[in-house]
Amino acid sequence: MKVVIVGSGISGLTTAFSLLRNNPDLDVKILEADNRIGGTISTRLESGCVIEEGPDSFLTTKPWALELCNLLNLQGQILQTNDANRRALIALNDELLPLPEGFMLLAPTKIYPFLDSKILSLNSKLNGAMEIFKAPAKDIGDETLKEFAVRRFGQEMFERIIQPMVAGIYTGDPDKLSAAATIPQFVEMEKNFGSVGKAFLNNAVSKSSDSGARYSAFITLKSGLQTLVEALTAAIGSERIELGCRVEKLTPADGKWKVNCSDGRHFDADAVVLAASARALSAIIRSTDDALAEDLGRVEYSSCAVLNMLFDARHIGRALDGFGLVVPEIEKKKIIACSFASTKFAGRAPAGMALVRVFLGGELHPEIFALSDGDMIQAALHDLRTYLKISHFPRKIWIKRWTKAMPQYTVGHLALVERLKAQFGQHQGLVWTGSALSGVGIPDCVRAGFDAAVSVQELTKNSQKSPALV
Repeated sequence: MKVVIVGSGISGLTTAFSLLRNNPDLDVKILEADNRIGGTISTRLESGCVIEEGPDSFLTTKPWALELCNLLNLQGQILQTNDANRRALIALNDELLPLPEGFMLLAPTKIYPFLDSKILSLNSKLNGAMEIFKAPAKDIGDETLKEFAVRRFGQEMFERIIQPMVAGIYTGDPDKLSAAATIPQFVEMEKNFGSVGKAFLNNAVSKSSDSGARYSAFITLKSGLQTLVEALTAAIGSERIELGCRVEKLTPADGKWKVNCSDGRHFDADAVVLAASARALSAIIRSTDDALAEDLGRVEYSSCAVLNMLFDARHIGRALDGFGLVVPEIEKKKIIACSFASTKFAGRAPAGMALVRVFLGGELHPEIFALSDGDMIQAALHDLRTYLKISHFPRKIWIKRWTKAMPQYTVGHLALVERLKAQFGQHQGLVWTGSALSGVGIPDCVRAGFDAAVSVQELTKNSQKSPALV
């Protein structure tokens, strides 16, 4: 059985690895439009730094990425976050204030640190603390994340904490994002217990879950996340990966598929795993199923720029006493977040230096992408001077623009995914996977790859049983 995988992001690579681990003789080919593999995982090792241009870590509370690392014998590469300064900072009125201890994305889990925080007014604190007594909504449907947050916790808490925390994760607009798709755990808390607070009081949710900055649950790899991509490539075999091979069209042929690339290369396949972005897949599949292509095109994506900046630590006037900061939209700044890479993980920068990762753009600031690199750098430095009191230009700057790279789970996303799954089910041998389904983090994408491999294996079993498919 021949399997073609379109896309070499973490979902596509995991699919190939899982398939070959169970059947080393399977004919697997990965087709990648770009000239590099790994999708948004991209690590540079330069100037004594470990520079992450995409994600810099993954959660262990969702076990699939850690499971993949174990299968690849990467246990010796695992790196925990530093013990000190495990907290996030909120930018407010040109100052940086610590997120209350125990705050989990939308909700406080510890009353005293929440009431003692300087981020919120007294009325807002009382409103948030009284959430436990608010009646649950009935038959409200798929509301936006903002609607859910404001309804349960109030406008000020949304503006000052929830909105910037969500922007730091999804680079999205909470006024468009679906609560059921992005924060399902909180929606279920209200549904099952009547309020988020009651769910915590009943110990229904582990406080070490992934619902916010639970930094002890984040890990990375010592030489960067590209190590995971390299280990997957070695296990799969580089000869099975075709770079610069942009798939243009899929054509069904006698129960199989013909995969045509823009450079004239073509491949026959019994099964095709579509692991590229929904935007790319929409164009690929249009000639086969126009309705499916239209629905794939409905998945929205945002763009983001990541600027890694290396400073002499003496030139930063404010202590980097957290793992990073998030900037509320009400601050009216250009940057949306900043991660203190050399504080968060050991070995990210040489001694006496500080490496910070600045994020710009997102759904709320698409105009950022019209800026030149120089103007983007100046915009970032302007805000860093305010918050970090920097006095000198960085020693080194690395810029990475991610154009339409982050799927947005807008209202109706869950229904759209179910409809897409049903449509794919009408095409024997087509399997859909990737970050547009049910999670944008590395563990979710790994899980999607594992699931795709299971689907292909089922197709293999069926083809062996049915003479018509042999």
